[in-house]
Amino acid sequence: MMLLKDYPGIAPGAWPPSPGGVYAPHQAFPVDEKVLVTEVFPVVNEFVTFTCEFQGNQHTYDLQTTDAEIAKEFARLLKRHVGKTLEKFGEFRLDY
Repeated sequence: MMLLKDYPGIAPGAWPPSPGGVYAPHQAFPVDEKVLVTEVFPVVNEFVTFTCEFQGNQHTYDLQTTDAEIAKEFARLLKRHVGKTLEKFGEFRLDY
């Protein structure tokens, strides 16, 4: 058994994903994985794009995987974690 964040299908150095997008001056920027997953977008190539909420603001994240099929599987799993923290998603146990 392994944790999702340790899965070899995640591109090296891609976990935890970093927040991006625009933000207002003096707006707090998330610095850890205690953000709430709010939406998962369609997969493009090997990237899973999603938004998380931090202090009432939305931030975009791009998680790079090793290929498009793995990205689709991650997106499917992440959709089941909408409303939970990114940290909890990374701690998801994979059985294989």
